[in-house]
Amino acid sequence: MDPVKTLDQDMKNTLVVVTDLACFKAFKLENNLENRTPHLELLEEFNNEQAHERIVDQVTDLSGRFPRGVATTDHRGPISDGERHNLELELRKRMVRRMAGRFNSLARDKEIERCLLAASKTIKSQFLDELDPAVRAKIEKLVPADLTKLESSQIMSHF
Repeated sequence: MDPVKTLDQDMKNTLVVVTDLACFKAFKLENNLENRTPHLELLEEFNNEQAHERIVDQVTDLSGRFPRGVATTDHRGPISDGERHNLELELRKRMVRRMAGRFNSLARDKEIERCLLAASKTIKSQFLDELDPAVRAKIEKLVPADLTKLESSQIMSHF
């Protein structure tokens, strides 16, 4: 068996994903016979706009601020800001869960035999926890780095 053909066939069924908290890019690794150099074909890209927003911009309702202690019409006491209930943490979890869900749906495709994943160090473990076991098993290489800002031609050099 010709080793070049085997390599070409493996590359044809490879999903390459780069992600951080704000950006998700999925590529299919293409390698045709005319052009021996493999290249990435962009399948999907989306940005989490909320990742760059401040919490105060998302939650601006000041009408819920009441004096601490007993409710009264006398507002001489300090005003309570209320509880955040870990809002930042919850928003972060939702963003990672959304990206992992999209990765799950792309990698479940029967044509995809292997995956290469680059996830920023800050979300890597949480992202992996959200993946289906069958999808996690397809990941051949995991790079703990944010490669979302690189050109597609530069991404493969990190794998």
